[in-house]
Amino acid sequence: MRNILLPALALIALAACNIFGLRDSEPPSEEAEWNNFATTLDLALDNLRYAYEDPRNAINYGRIFLNDYVFYFAQQDITDYSTDAQWTSAQEQDMLLNLQANYKNISLHMEPMDTEDEIYPDEAKLSRSYEIKARNDNEDIESTIAQGRMELHYHRQNGYWYIYRWRDYRSSGERTWGLLKHENG
Repeated sequence: MRNILLPALALIALAACNIFGLRDSEPPSEEAEWNNFATTLDLALDNLRYAYEDPRNAINYGRIFLNDYVFYFAQQDITDYSTDAQWTSAQEQDMLLNLQANYKNISLHMEPMDTEDEIYPDEAKLSRSYEIKARNDNEDIESTIAQGRMELHYHRQNGYWYIYRWRDYRSSGERTWGLLKHENG
């Protein structure tokens, strides 16, 4: 009788806790911001920012480039840090995954430069200054991890804008976007 009494008491106690009861469903998490159809240059620029700022968009990052895309490192970075001269969209994808593993809360701020953007029906060249801030895994303070200037060359294909060439330039800071890519590539 004693052998039956202990398990019975345990079952009654568990039933009183209601651990087997149904619970209310949780609302789904918000989807990551992304423009599936970058029909304007502003939407295409937003996608670049979204890819860096939300790790859930890392898989979408490769979709902002044409197949023959090339990134050109700043000449000073090639000389001072022995970076590659250029790389491809496949290297970009790997870099972003590594970058997002090493840094948290990445924020990307881009501003138009004094030079006029060159926009044609199927081609565009946008000049922007940029600053990238993030928290390192080992630190809890936000710091600037890259800043400089860039030229983004876009091509419109089937109504959507894609980057086919990206040139990085140093400005006052030493840590360019290209150097950040090189360190996380």
